[in-house]
Amino acid sequence: ALKYREKFAKRGVIYLSRIPPFMKPNKVRSIFEEFGEVTRLYLAEEDIKQRVKRKEKGGNASKQFQEGWIEFAEKKLARNVAESLNNTRIDGKKGGFYHDDLWNIKYLKHFKWDYLTEKLSYERRVRDSKINLAMAHAKRSNAEVVELMEKAKVQRIVEGKKRKREESVSVDRDHSADAREEMNKIIKKVRQVK
Repeated sequence: ALKYREKFAKRGVIYLSRIPPFMKPNKVRSIFEEFGEVTRLYLAEEDIKQRVKRKEKGGNASKQFQEGWIEFAEKKLARNVAESLNNTRIDGKKGGFYHDDLWNIKYLKHFKWDYLTEKLSYERRVRDSKINLAMAHAKRSNAEVVELMEKAKVQRIVEGKKRKREESVSVDRDHSADAREEMNKIIKKVRQVK
């Protein structure tokens, strides 16, 4: 365990501020393994919105990367790679695909890979909390709409019952008024004898 910790403490991380278009993690790993042992590699994907915009404007829809981190087995090796490759052409061949692209590399002194994973997990937690907050807001608003619909339904039922009651009362009044008129007619027809 002590040897493992010592090996772990010797590791160095470099930062790639720009990844050329269409360069994938395997290509980056193969380029940097020429200089020494690469223990870990992480390339951050571009934002989904940027990808959609590029696709809408007729560009390529493939996944592209914006920045990256590479962990080497030794700090000294990582520092030497960063110093020697910074601001140099990626592909030395004249007709190469990456001939016109330059490396922009920085050695991250005292940077541990755990810092990167902590950052990523923090960003994931923030994103999840935002999603949960939006879902809770949507549930609340849906519950309010359902409640208002239920109240409106109850109100319609109450109004319908009131209307029926009023109709039945008016019908009863009409019947009683008609009945009184008929009684008056009957009473008028019958003459009393003295």
